[in-house]
Amino acid sequence: MRRSVRFLLCAMLAAAAGAPAIGQERRPRELPIDRLIADARAVPAEFSADTLIRLAGFPQINAATKVELLDEAFQRAHSARDEYRLSARPELPDDSRQGAQRQAYATGLNRVSLQSRAVQQLAFIDPPRGRELFEWIDLNVSAAACDGPLVPAVDDYYTALGYVARTTFGSDRGAALWFLEFHLWRAHLPSEMPAVARAMQRFQPKADEAAYLENVLRVILQGSRPDARGFSSASLDIVQRLADLQKAHRELNVGGFDIMTSLRDYLTTQLKGPRCADSITEPMTAPAFNAALTVLDADYAVKPIDGASLRPSRILAPARIDDYWQSPEARRLREGWMDLRGRDKLPVRLSIRVTPEWRDQAELLLTRIEQWTGIREPAPRDYLYQKSVLLMGLLELMPESPVRARTLRALIEFLRHEDNDRNLRSLWFAMLSRLLEMARGSNRDQILTALEESQHPVMSLYARLERRLPSQHTNRRPGA
Repeated sequence: MRRSVRFLLCAMLAAAAGAPAIGQERRPRELPIDRLIADARAVPAEFSADTLIRLAGFPQINAATKVELLDEAFQRAHSARDEYRLSARPELPDDSRQGAQRQAYATGLNRVSLQSRAVQQLAFIDPPRGRELFEWIDLNVSAAACDGPLVPAVDDYYTALGYVARTTFGSDRGAALWFLEFHLWRAHLPSEMPAVARAMQRFQPKADEAAYLENVLRVILQGSRPDARGFSSASLDIVQRLADLQKAHRELNVGGFDIMTSLRDYLTTQLKGPRCADSITEPMTAPAFNAALTVLDADYAVKPIDGASLRPSRILAPARIDDYWQSPEARRLREGWMDLRGRDKLPVRLSIRVTPEWRDQAELLLTRIEQWTGIREPAPRDYLYQKSVLLMGLLELMPESPVRARTLRALIEFLRHEDNDRNLRSLWFAMLSRLLEMARGSNRDQILTALEESQHPVMSLYARLERRLPSQHTNRRPGA
């Protein structure tokens, strides 16, 4: 009896000790995914929108929360510094100011890209809401100038358009076609035309819809604005994509070659317009079109273009390319890295890089890079790019050693203090993205742990997201 009373008393005391105080509620333990969401909401707008979109793709999050996260990401993207992505073709040299700018835009940290990603993901979960948000995307792209090599690249928008039009109207194909057409009327630059063709193809039209869209495309091409740099960048892609669209429509038994006829008129007009002095694609455009006619067996129905007879109305300025490694300090550091790496296509053998002599030389170069302040560089973005590239290049070369660990710490410490300028945010993230890509190799845990312990909210957040990525996504570029 005493034993039973004693047992009961101990049980009551234990329960009292574990019970919450009066007026307090027992709170469930915070899950790691909840912490990631909270941290994603606390970083600057571009990073917040990107990470919320990525989190919405996690399978353990329920549908209602996914909708909430995607809706929030869409709204946060309004505050992104850059409106839309810029790209260049042919590719620019990476070690130039314009090449670095292209890498920055490639991160996708711009309003149109982020909102298009959110809409496309949302349309799969909640079609009406996805379609509603798509109509709030403001697409207002401007023509490029010949003295700059970058042109608007809004493929994300038209990819989302094709998907939303095809999937969110159910069986009401008439409304879906009207929705697609209405938003396609926004296209007016040469760099948009390949994406327009892809959107039409992604809509997966029936034969009568395809025939109707051919007329829409003809009017869009006729109303396209002149843009010498944009046409130079996109002309070969325009030929390829519209030829693909014509082939798809022929397979639907749409008669004639209306797309190629419209394309011929468009190309002839553009080729007779202004031309950038450094453009190399115009001489190839007419032959590419004529080759496409032959493949489609359309050269009997559509007259080939005689490119030799088309002369530009005037020649405009070439693009300016500002090469890096021009200041004395930057050039010396770059040369020091090249001495370590070797001048051949492949770096020096690992057997050389593990020697004490090579490691001592690498450590001396690391010290010089750490001490470089960049005060003689023309712009802060030049210093950010060049120092980051030097440290990452050294990190890639370095075998496992205390010097390699120090190089990693130096790179993270540098990035941790170079994120204050909002104008450099995308370029800064391009450098972080390259480090995250390196974490998909043999030193994954070392790099991610260093980022997690950096006490920098953005670097820590992306490192923790990277850890949670399924193995099949390890080749995915952050922000892509």
